[in-house]
Amino acid sequence: MAEHGQYVNFLGAEIGHDHFEAALQAYGVEKLQRLVALKNRYDPHNLFRLNHNIVPSPPKTHFAH
Repeated sequence: MAEHGQYVNFLGAEIGHDHFEAALQAYGVEKLQRLVALKNRYDPHNLFRLNHNIVPSPPKTHFAH
């Protein structure tokens, strides 16, 4: 469930929207860190990126919120 009322199937659907920031707002830091860990383990080369993507290994500065 999204923390801030976002429908996660439309994350970043707006033109020019930052996908990582949208995911961070939707999932929160803890859940997004878990999703990124799964992405790093099962899709480290970002093969499955055509969906609403969780990018593997984002910059650590994004989690400083």
